[in-house]
Amino acid sequence: MPKLLFVCVTVLLSASAAASTRDAIVTQADVPGATLRITIRDSIDNQPIDNRKVDELVDWLRATAASVSAVSGHFPNPSPHVVVRPVGRHSWGSNSPVPFGRVTRNGEERIELYVNLDRPVEDYYGNWTATHEFSHLLLPHIVDRHKWISEGFASYYQNVLMARANNYSQAEAWRFLYEGLERGRKSRPDLSLNDAALAGVGRARMKIYWGGAAIALLADVTLRDRSDGAESLDTVLGQLQQCCLPAKASWSGPRLFEKLDSLLAEPVFMRLYRQYATTPGFPDYQRVLSRLGVEIDDKKVWFTDEADLAAIREAITGTMAR
Repeated sequence: MPKLLFVCVTVLLSASAAASTRDAIVTQADVPGATLRITIRDSIDNQPIDNRKVDELVDWLRATAASVSAVSGHFPNPSPHVVVRPVGRHSWGSNSPVPFGRVTRNGEERIELYVNLDRPVEDYYGNWTATHEFSHLLLPHIVDRHKWISEGFASYYQNVLMARANNYSQAEAWRFLYEGLERGRKSRPDLSLNDAALAGVGRARMKIYWGGAAIALLADVTLRDRSDGAESLDTVLGQLQQCCLPAKASWSGPRLFEKLDSLLAEPVFMRLYRQYATTPGFPDYQRVLSRLGVEIDDKKVWFTDEADLAAIREAITGTMAR
């Protein structure tokens, strides 16, 4: 997989220069707008990780964070803590290169990634987990009753940013997004998005993750279409970052959407909230995909460049698009 190139990105400390503790390597890396504080725990058999692997991990984390920085030009937190926890094959019930990740906000914003060190570095670049977790920092912490917003926006951006970084082709990104939206549409049609969040991830995971992604898609396309590209989900999140991130307190969904609307020429987000947050069913993304010229059949994707919003499709997932 090609790696994201970003001229301004530099590693401050190489693996060989990184500080070591008894059970961890501590280093850091610069990305636009931030210095990542990186802690890499020792391997699961308590053996030191070789310097080459450490360098590969740092390069991958730096590239992933840089793709999130490119949303607005600056990473949303100037000093996040990134913790890599090595795991073995089939950990978390999966042979994924990065089978699990999470963001915690308890005095600091920390991204924890559980990484299978047996996998080659190319597999990390092709995996969406780190991009999803880093994308959470584009928003303040959202209260659990509106969890579909935080998980949904991160699910949308995991596909968009992987395409912009050339780790997915555009066809792959739209196929993965479509497949996720389909899983969400079929999950718990009896629940609204707010009710799905209250039911919890164990009972309504797909609706929580992909219902919010559908809202992100609808908002992004609406903003780009009405403004001829002057506004987008990227630009309004960049404005949110300037005023309000990183945030110490948790936000409700309506508080976030009202704030985003206040940064726009005309409101979009609360209209979508009122339309979909409390009504059973799923946001209507299929018509939008058709207008974007995204056609999918039996996992095959093709683009219709004559579609009226084809240029917006390219603007969303084109290499280093914004």
